This record gives sequence, structure tokens and C-alpha cells, in this order.
Amino acid sequence: MAMGNNAGRVDHVVMMCHPSNLESATKRLSAMLQIDFVPFEAQRQGIRGSLSIEGMLEFITPLEDGSSASRSLERLLKKSGEGVHSITFGVESAQATHDRLVSEGYGVRPVYDAINEDTPDFIRNAFSVTKEVHMRERIAGSLFVLSEIVPLGEETS
Repeated sequence: MAMGNNAGRVDHVVMMCHPSNLESATKRLSAMLQIDFVPFEAQRQGIRGSLSIEGMLEFITPLEDGSSASRSLERLLKKSGEGVHSITFGVESAQATHDRLVSEGYGVRPVYDAINEDTPDFIRNAFSVTKEVHMRERIAGSLFVLSEIVPLGEETS
């Protein structure tokens, strides 16, 4: 499995596209790279998308449900256009990384537990821990997400 055991390396890349392009972009990349994508919807985050665990690639688009999360992504898409939205880099501990970055003066959001009631089953059935630290500052136009991801069965006591 591609995701997990990811400390010290890129875990996956998230690309943002217009809602009208999600299906065609997913199909095109799936055919070109010969990888499968699973569609998902995450209302809490205001997104729908598709994820290839084997290819470490994800597409997202605004859910267009009127929520503040969706409207925020709609504004970003209008401002920045389609392309790489974020790069997720693996860390041993999201909380320790968050605390270190705060102490060093970096702008970061609170640790986000991505395994919640909104998490699609195919992710919930593959990972026991997915905690993320989102940087507030974009670097070269991309958001960096620092993620602690633990595949099911690889938990430590």
C-alpha cells in the first residue's frame, strides 16, 4: 500500500479542479497511469473528489453545497485555478511536528484528525490514524500538509 509508513517522504499529492472537470480528469489520469481512483465526498471539508491510494494522487473539487468550507475552496479555485493544491509529507507525529513548528514561528493550523464521521469507508478501512497539520503559508503556490498516517494493523502500543 502506498500511503502509510510515510515519515520523511511525500505521501501524496492533491490536485484541485473545477467540479465540471472532476470526472474527466480522474478518468484521463487513471487511464494514462493505469491506476484506480475511488470517488468520495467529505461534507465536513466541503469537498468531493477521487483518491488513488496506489498512485498517491487525489483530486478534489468544491462540494458546492453552500457550506463555508466549500465556499472557501470555491474562492481559492477561482483565484488560483486548477492544479496542485497540496503536497502531503509524512511525519512520525503530527502533534510533535505541530508543536515544533509553532515554537519556531511557523503559521500552522491545529492538528486535524482526518479519521472522523465524515471519512469515506475505503479510507477508514485502510488506516487507523490519519492526523494532519496544515501549513498556513503556501510555498511555490502549494499548501504543505504534514501527515501522520498509520495503516491498519501497523499501530504501535
